[in-house]
Amino acid sequence: MSWKNDAIDGPHAICRRWLPATPFQVRPLSGGGFSGSPVWRVDVLDGAGQAAGRYVLKGLAAGWPLERGVAIHRLVATLREAGIDAVPPQLKLAPPGEGTIVADGEGRLWELTEWRPGAPIAAPSTRQATAALQTLARIHVAVSRADGGREKLVGPAPAWGRRVEAIQAVLTRGWDDPPRSSPEWSPLQAAVAGRKRAAAAILRDRGGLPSLSRLASLSPPPVSLQLVLRDIWQAHVLFVEDRVSAVIDLHACGIDTPAADLARLLGSWEIAGAEGGHRGPLTQAWQEPLEAYRAIRPLSSDEVWLVDRLHRAGVIGGLEHWFCWVLEEGRAFPDPTAVLARIDFLLKNLDSILEQTDAGNGWLH
Repeated sequence: MSWKNDAIDGPHAICRRWLPATPFQVRPLSGGGFSGSPVWRVDVLDGAGQAAGRYVLKGLAAGWPLERGVAIHRLVATLREAGIDAVPPQLKLAPPGEGTIVADGEGRLWELTEWRPGAPIAAPSTRQATAALQTLARIHVAVSRADGGREKLVGPAPAWGRRVEAIQAVLTRGWDDPPRSSPEWSPLQAAVAGRKRAAAAILRDRGGLPSLSRLASLSPPPVSLQLVLRDIWQAHVLFVEDRVSAVIDLHACGIDTPAADLARLLGSWEIAGAEGGHRGPLTQAWQEPLEAYRAIRPLSSDEVWLVDRLHRAGVIGGLEHWFCWVLEEGRAFPDPTAVLARIDFLLKNLDSILEQTDAGNGWLH
């Protein structure tokens, strides 16, 4: 399913595996998400040197096994066969190659995907959010139908287990007294340490640790499990006006509950006109888009229950992961500004979700 080169290739040589006789131009794109994966824009040229087509060349994370890359591309093909045009196709390799993936001399996998216009929206309108959830529902239905011959899975949501592990880490270590700045720290580490102190203050002010203990002690009911996207958030849904032009970066997909995708996407959006994050359960704030989702793929009461709890636990877990990655592991990221913006968004939501519990509205139960 791939064409492997004997030497380490640059982007032009890699593109030649798909476009052996076609003139094209390659330019780097900022992006690759928080992982910093290399991303290039590829413009195919006609005889007059004008752009005749556009693609995105992306290197997958170092160490990715070919089998997983092939599985992701099969998922894309399944979704497109189901008529979901918002998922961009991957270009097939030119003969004598096979499939859609190139492995370079270092073993990194590469894909060439059709370019789609559009941009992510941080605070979508109701019409835009409705269009996105309709697309997500069609994706979930298409995957479920493709697995029609397999026994249906029912069980605890893996996403819940991952979030509870992060909450338990907060309960064990806390966020108080992060290490003070040192000359060896990067500007990102110094900035994140300040945000960790802010998170600790929010927890203290809202009486948050007992709330976290109650949240971690919940026993969510078993739900239907299937292949879901797992990393669908506002940066991965592109819009042209009110239309979803693309759902991109399906590389994190795995078995979980569709409620995890809903919590991830809805929780990543700001609510237009609302200050300081979500001021209520996601299922209330985005009621109309969720009804549009349910018209395509029904949601059980247990799945609805999970959406809000997964969001709430995900805010805690997201902050814990960022604090650990930056302060304890010392990871570097290609765009520190984007990292700080993501942490700031989670901090706004931390305050609001703890405020809900503070108000005694029974959201945890």
